[in-house]
Amino acid sequence: MFGLTGKGGVLAATASMLCVSMPANAAMGCWNETQVAAAKVRDLQSRLMVATLRCSAMGADVSPAYNRFVAANRTTIQGANTVIMAAFRAGHGAQAQTQYDRFATSLANIYGDDATDPDVCAETAAIAEEAAAAQGDIGRLLDLADRTGDTPALPGGQCPVTFASMGGN
Repeated sequence: MFGLTGKGGVLAATASMLCVSMPANAAMGCWNETQVAAAKVRDLQSRLMVATLRCSAMGADVSPAYNRFVAANRTTIQGANTVIMAAFRAGHGAQAQTQYDRFATSLANIYGDDATDPDVCAETAAIAEEAAAAQGDIGRLLDLADRTGDTPALPGGQCPVTFASMGGN
């Protein structure tokens, strides 16, 4: 079948077939700078969404500000989700959607138990308005994400920054 003969050839062919037929379910590799940026945008969106829901539950409606944020940054948010999903496809193959969903849920769950009071709701509305004003500018959204929270936990961690291939003195 593979043009291989003898025990060694059969073992090599079997090993080769195992490598090809194994699902791409490897552990996530480290996240590069673009993937980290995408995760930060997704985390900002999750933080604002959950705070908006918490505020709504206590009778403070900040959803207009949140909706302006989403509308003004829809393309950037979708792009971030595309980058994140590609990372999960590379790391989990057929299980990518499940793993992505778990990641997205874990981001939201982080903020579910945060305190909610009128000050938090006012702050949420202000952050959402500032994010809406970014109008899809990734740099502005990342600055806001960095000012309002930490880099989310990333399966596989963040890739180390190296200068080895930069060429310089």
